Amino acid sequence: MSKNFLIDLLPKKTQGILLSEAELYELNHSEIICIANEPIGHLYFPIDGCISIVQSIDDHPPLGIGVIGNEGMVGAEITLGASVHSFGMLVQCAGSAWKIKSKDFLAEIKNTPELSHIINHYLAVHMIQLGLTAACEHFHEIGPRLAKWLLMSQDRAQSPTFFMTHEFISLMMGVRRVGITTSAADFKRRGLIDYHRGEITILNRFALKAEACSCYQRNREICSPLIH
Repeated sequence: MSKNFLIDLLPKKTQGILLSEAELYELNHSEIICIANEPIGHLYFPIDGCISIVQSIDDHPPLGIGVIGNEGMVGAEITLGASVHSFGMLVQCAGSAWKIKSKDFLAEIKNTPELSHIINHYLAVHMIQLGLTAACEHFHEIGPRLAKWLLMSQDRAQSPTFFMTHEFISLMMGVRRVGITTSAADFKRRGLIDYHRGEITILNRFALKAEACSCYQRNREICSPLIH
């Protein structure tokens, strides 16, 4: 198995062809995977780790508007005829991914209806997720959003411990660092998480889920057809 859900949904023969064109790529924390409006040279299918989708407006710092883990891929818009990336992509949690040249992927998708169907379905799910994120940032408070962010990061890192600084989280969530520090300190005091020099550990996942906004569970429900 490739350990990326989209690839694993494909027939074994198609998986083999696709992976024969791919290379295993290490995702380093804070690495810029792609920049909005630049050519789509490669596609990435995460195995573990987590990639933030970022959007910039005017001179403001980039804002995290979604995350991609082993349930998805980077560069899916190429199947719709796009030649450039719609968003920037930044590694949130280190891990690994399958990296495939866009020309090789496009050559395969022309001959494989199953691959085209799976990617189109993923794009539909992805659009719903982006809309949910926009509503979440407008209506939900920092604490519940932070709990959601930590749970989603743990799911994709596939580990209770991952590296992520308060400064990075505040940048991705578009809030002041003091707000993240205050909420994280409260979670730590109550034994939900622990952190030291950027290393965060989820200690009580059940309690943290109780603190998360409804968008965490909704995101899982949206992704369910892809991962089951």
